[in-house]
Formats: sequence, structure tokens, C-alpha cells
Amino acid sequence: MYAPQRLLLLATLLVPVLASAQGMLLPTTPNTRPLAIKSQRVSVELQDGTAITRVEQVFQNDSPSQLEAHYIFPLPKGAALSGFYLWVNGKKTKGEVLEKEKATTIYEGIVRRLADPGLLEYVDSDVFRMRVFPVPARGEQRVELTFSQVLNYSSGLYHYHYPLGATAKGQPADWRVVEGKATQDFTFSARVSTKTPLRSIYSPTHRMDVSRHGESSAVVGLEQVGGADLSKDLDLYFSVSDKAVGLSLLTYKEKDEPGYFIALLAPKAEVNPDEIGAKRVTFVIDTSGSMQGERMKIARDALKYCVTRLNPQDTFNVVRFSTDVEPLFPGLKPASKENVQKAVSFVEQLEAIGGTAIDDALVRGLQDNDGQSPTPHLLLFITDGQPTIGETDEAVIAQHAKTGRKNRTRLFTFGVGDELNARLLDRLSADGNGTSDFVRDGKEFETKVSSFYDAVSNPVLADLAIDLSSIDAYDMYPRKLPDLFKGSQVVVMGRYRKPGDAKVVLTGYVNESKRTFEYGTTAPREATRDDFIPRLWAIRKVGFLLEEIRLRGERPELRDEVVTLGKKFGIVTPYTSYLVVEDEPLVANRPPPPVTRPWRNDGRDEESRSAPQKSARAEEDLGGVFSGGPASGAAPGGGRASPAPAESLSVAEGKGGVAVSRATRKMKEQERGPSAGDPVRVAAGRTFLYRDGGWIDSEALSNPGKQLKVKFLSKAYFELINARPELKAAFALGDRVMVQIAKGKSIVVGQEGEEDAAKVLAFLK
Repeated sequence: MYAPQRLLLLATLLVPVLASAQGMLLPTTPNTRPLAIKSQRVSVELQDGTAITRVEQVFQNDSPSQLEAHYIFPLPKGAALSGFYLWVNGKKTKGEVLEKEKATTIYEGIVRRLADPGLLEYVDSDVFRMRVFPVPARGEQRVELTFSQVLNYSSGLYHYHYPLGATAKGQPADWRVVEGKATQDFTFSARVSTKTPLRSIYSPTHRMDVSRHGESSAVVGLEQVGGADLSKDLDLYFSVSDKAVGLSLLTYKEKDEPGYFIALLAPKAEVNPDEIGAKRVTFVIDTSGSMQGERMKIARDALKYCVTRLNPQDTFNVVRFSTDVEPLFPGLKPASKENVQKAVSFVEQLEAIGGTAIDDALVRGLQDNDGQSPTPHLLLFITDGQPTIGETDEAVIAQHAKTGRKNRTRLFTFGVGDELNARLLDRLSADGNGTSDFVRDGKEFETKVSSFYDAVSNPVLADLAIDLSSIDAYDMYPRKLPDLFKGSQVVVMGRYRKPGDAKVVLTGYVNESKRTFEYGTTAPREATRDDFIPRLWAIRKVGFLLEEIRLRGERPELRDEVVTLGKKFGIVTPYTSYLVVEDEPLVANRPPPPVTRPWRNDGRDEESRSAPQKSARAEEDLGGVFSGGPASGAAPGGGRASPAPAESLSVAEGKGGVAVSRATRKMKEQERGPSAGDPVRVAAGRTFLYRDGGWIDSEALSNPGKQLKVKFLSKAYFELINARPELKAAFALGDRVMVQIAKGKSIVVGQEGEEDAAKVLAFLK
């Protein structure tokens, strides 16, 4: 049996994906793997600046023997353990804490012993160990621990971090130990309560369900059942403000470089009726022959849902079109009970027959806005087809809509099915400062339309404008801010040149009244904690650039900027798919640019590539969408070549057009970092791509400059980490990592390389 100290060393890093946060139950029997996690449930009480976290885990012992094990859990920095319990024969028993010590005193020995660098990023954590006995044969072991911590706070914004999986920094081979997953479920629940009214709630890592309870409390939840992914750290931000609209800044800035920011805007949760702005709504519905049957029935139900939920101060109209165009009213009418009932009767009588006069219908719908009213005009345009009556040219239709659109009209399009012109609908919504969406037949049709209407039914601030000139902000996305609605929030990303204390001014309108809000904040001179921000900003910008190319044609300056951002931040686009898909050029008759392959001859079989590489072609990824799949590149033997990027982007009709639209919109609205299966990681403020079984700094991908190979686990390796501690998160990615340490200089960690520490230190100078 291992000595206690050696056991702790072994346990803390055997599986970095698990050990770095989820807690690990390691049998004391030598050469035994950690027990698989069956379930993990995390509940958190967030009260102003403090957090109390309760973790409950169930482990599965599949062996035929009763086991003795140790439970290892590294606390977040600054946290204090307040309780640990385990279940013995069904009874809750207080656990015995055997040891607690700084990880800095043990991590190097663990890395050497297990040939695994996953703990490098966590050298400042507190690691403790608990004895668990007996773990029943072919049975379960339940453990529970509670710890408290003080939250990071800055300018009205709190940050809670639960290191769920060290952002999947472990090597892919390590995942196979327990597969990095709970075999049953994972749930996370946080109750947020604040003295100052609660405003924005934002997670850059996980999609959360948020339920608000009054002005100062909310419940935030996440549930994953059946093979839950436990490989990604969980971050949650929430802001407080006494103002009717809260605004907070998240920032990232390296010294002497322009910074990046995320601005979170959210209104108060409880809004009085007189604080809800009036809106004008025109519903334009396609009733052509292709809408017949179940599709028409669902359209009628969705329209009735929207019409019957108009606010008393609203005005509205319904326009149906097929071969002809027929409005319910000559113009917008008040949403009185009488007029709403007329609309319901009109909708119930809609029949699907005839052609598709899209141009005439758009022109008529836009006429409902006279351009004089200060209230927002929302035009919801629903169609399942292509223009067949009247004007059918896409460019002409788009120009007619652009010319006919007056101030404060926002055009939202819904495409039903995929036998339509998705590019036309994208162009209409882009020019109309709205959004486009596409729905399948069946329940999704009704659900998406009704959900969208619920989201926009209560405007609290229209025609938003944000002034960030005090920090010299630029390159902000979205370029045109949407209106702010009750229960929603707006996420703006951009860059800034001027650090320091700042004043942010937000303006907007409620009916005819202009509202102005001023906020004091700080744009730091250097802030490198939230290193997910630059890549999120870049993805958004690339989404807007690709949309511009898609709708208005390729121009060299747009193409070059997409390529530059794609290479720097590891973003898959039709111009940069070679970054993650080896030897599959997407540009017809043109090979991808040369890419460094630093581990070609370091002794490891190239076929050891694994999870991230294999999942690079997720269905929603742009590379797969534009190329038609992983096998669509130019074949080595002279097979069919892929379409050029601009051609791929310009696909207008059918499933291809819808897929391109969805992928581009996803990029434009990006709010979260890469998932565990993506072949991309963000570490130490850098973007790394997975190639040839290792992680390469994107800055060094095509121009590594002078290289020094350093042998993994050698004395030189540890001296390198001690000399450049700011890069420890990068080296924690795995045993094969290439990092650019300066312009024209890169370090390559691998199975072969320099072992002399003095030579490595000399290279760093």
C-alpha cells in the first residue's frame, strides 16, 4: 500500500480533468484507477459577496472487492472547507480530514510520477485528502462536502468560479480513465440574493436557465442527464445596480496592447406597466399553397398566440399574402379587445393557396410605419417559400425593403422548412436591424415564434446607444444595438485603447421620452484573468464579416481580415478550415498554407490523435457546413474539389442555405467559450489548436520562428515553468505543447528535446 504522502501525490494528478475540481475517489490498491463518477450535484448559495458551495458526488465501484480509498478535492483559491461527510451502510457519517497542504509543495512530484502536467495551473490551490472506508463491492459511495469563499468583485460585478473540469486541460488519453463524464447526471443550482438590485446574470461557459424572483434574487440552474460532460470549468457572473438598467464591464488587456471588453446590459426585473414602452407590430404571414395542411394550422395557432398577448398600449396589423396581399386593417389599429377579436377571426380563416408574392407583402407591411412615431415598429415576416409572384429577383426585393423601411422599424424573418431562399431572409433582417431564424415543421414552428414574441413583447428601452468614448472603445459587436426588453439582457463585445477610470453613457427611448443612464467603471491597464474574452470578440467579428461577404460579395479586405482572425484565434471558417482539419483544403485547387508540425518525429505514433481532433467537424461548425462534411476536400487522387469559400458562403437556397445562415448567426451571437470536444483551448491568454496529438499556440502555427525543443518532465522543463509562471496554464494542456514565448521564438515541449536547464534559460532571454 502506498504511503499517505505518496498516495496524495498520485491522487492529485492522476486524472487532471477530475482532480482539478470534481473530486476524485482513488483506491489505495496500487495501479487501480479512480472510481467512475455516477452523479454530481452542486448547489450554491450566493449572497452578496460570499458563496457557500455544497458538492454531492456518487462514485461507482465495479470491482468484486470492498475497497479502501482516499477522496481528493482541491479547493478554489481562498476557499475554506466547512464540512465533509460520507455514507457508510446508508448512514451519513462525518469524514476524517487527513491532510491539507499547499499544492505547490507536491505538484512537481506528481507531474514527474504520472507524466501528466494537468496540475501546473493549480499550484496555488489548497489540496486536502480524506479516507473513505469501506467502499462496497459492486456498489456506490456517496460523499458530500461544503466550502465557503469570498467572491471576486469589481464595479458592481461578482464572479463565481467552480472548477468543474479544469476546462478539459487533460490529455485526451486521460479521458478514457473515467471518460471525463458522470455516468448518470450532473446538476448545478445557484440561489443568488443581493441587497442591491440584481441585474445581469451571465455564464461564458454553460447555458444556464435563469428564474428571477423579484428585484434581488434569482435561481440559476443547469442539468445534464446521461453521460454528462464534467470536463469544463463553470463560471458565473452577476451584477448589481440601483439604476433601472444595469451595465457592467468584463475586461481583458495585456500590457501595451489594446484591451477587450464585454458590456452586460440588463433592465430591472420588476417593471411597472407605465414603464413598458408601447410597440407597433405588423404580422406578415405567408398563405401560399406550400403552407397547406399542418403547417398552416400551426401558423394560425402561433399568430393567435401573439395577437392575444398584445399590450393595451400597442397597435398592430395582420397581413396575409399568397398570390395577392391582404391586410386586416388599412393601417395599424389599437390592440383593443374588439380589434384583437377581429384579428383572431381573420387568422382562423386563413387558407393556404396560390403563389408567393414576397416583394409586395414586404412593401405593404413596411407601409404600416409612417416614420413619425417614436415607438418601435416590429415587422414579423413568416414564409416557407421563394418569391414566385411579382418581383422575384433577390437583390431587387432586398432593395425595395431597404428603401421602404423607415426609422424604428425592425424586421424579423422566420423561414419555415428549407425550401426557401435563406440568403434573402438574412439580407432582409440584416438591413432591417432584426434577426432571421429558421424552423422545422411541427411543434418547433409554433414554439419558436411564440417564444420570440414573448421575448420582445415588453420593450423597456428602444433605440439603444452606448457611449464608451471615455475608454476609446472601437470595433463593437453587435454594430447596431437591439432594443432592450423585460427579462432580457444585451451582451456587447468590443475593444478599447484608453485604460483608466471611465464614464459610460447609455441612452434610449421609452415611448416619446428619452432616458439617459451614466455609469462609473474602470478599464484596467492590465487584466488577464478573463482570457476567454478576446476569442469571443473575434468569433463575433468574424461572424459579421462572413455575413457581409455572404450578402454583398467577397472583397479582399474582408477576406484577409477573416483569415487573420481565424489564424490568430483558431476560428474555423471557409477560409481557415485547414487550421483544424489536416490535409483537407476547402479552396478548390489551392492547398492550405504551410503549417508547422513540431512533433512529427518525437517518438509518438501520429495516430494517437484523439477526442478534440475527431470532433472538429461537429455539425454546427462552419468548416463542416461550408465544405459539406469532412470528406469534401480536394481528394489526394484528384477527386472532386470543394467549392471556393465565397461560393460556399453564398449558398442561398435549400438546406445548405439554412445551414450557412444558422452557422453565421451563431458566430454573431457567440457568448460562450469552446466546449470540451472542440479542438481549441484558451490558456494563458493564448489560443491553442490541436494538431498531431499536441496543442499549438495559434501565433506559432504558420510562423514559429526559432524553436527550442524541451523534453517533457526533464529538469529543463520544470526550470522553464518556474522561469515563465504566467505560461503554466499553457504547459498544463498536455505533454506536447508549442508556445510562442516572443516574436520569432517558440518553445516545443515533447518526448524528445533539451534537458539542460541552463540552455533553456539562455533561450528565454
